[in-house]
Amino acid sequence: MISHFKKAIWLSSLAASLVLTACGKTETKPAATPSAPAAAQPSAPAATPTTYSAADFKTDGVTLTEGQNYKKVAAPQPVQVAGKIEVLEFFWYGCPHCNAIEPIVQAWKKTLGNDVNFIRIPAFWGKPMDEHQKIFYALASLKKNDEMDGKVFHALHEEGLGLAKPDLISEFMVKNGIDKAAWDTAYNSFGVNTEVTKANSLFKAYGLDGVPSFVVDGKYIAGTAMTGETPATLKVVNKLIEQERSVKK
Repeated sequence: MISHFKKAIWLSSLAASLVLTACGKTETKPAATPSAPAAAQPSAPAATPTTYSAADFKTDGVTLTEGQNYKKVAAPQPVQVAGKIEVLEFFWYGCPHCNAIEPIVQAWKKTLGNDVNFIRIPAFWGKPMDEHQKIFYALASLKKNDEMDGKVFHALHEEGLGLAKPDLISEFMVKNGIDKAAWDTAYNSFGVNTEVTKANSLFKAYGLDGVPSFVVDGKYIAGTAMTGETPATLKVVNKLIEQERSVKK
């Protein structure tokens, strides 16, 4: 678990924090907002140092051990789409571990079968995570997640933009090509607030205490606290998917 960052030390602490394995709510406070540069430019995702393919997520030789690389959900939850194997990723834009595993997740999700329903859910346990949740769901309503999620991660972890206030968030989105009126309407919409409420209920229902966490079919939890920010995390998820697939046959 890591300690979240005070305004003056967030960026200087980032490199050291990456040796840890999860952002947890029991020992942390959400990141404060570093001051935005006066003339911020449109951001772009950091270059991915490694490319990943389906071969990196193969489960050959992977053995699941409960309590070591996954755990059972105390109170299993129903999936959102009947007939699909559901994988939920609970994350936070401000979490350095979510940021570290992001390129791996983006590559992995392209390898999923048609019988898998992958859903990302932004977590909350304190400010400014609530504003970051609204960013995610506002982008979803505008169908901009694929384009902008990487830029939000980059802004937080590479540029030092906290993106914790609505006006700064709106300015950031406009600089990245999103119409201001459309953004402000989406960000403040009933639909976005409803999705945030649902996300918070799910986080609580699964008894999670950190991110990134992956929940498979409402029954099993895997995460970087067990495996680190490597393809190994997604290999465990894939093994759990295979397990559920065999059960459903």
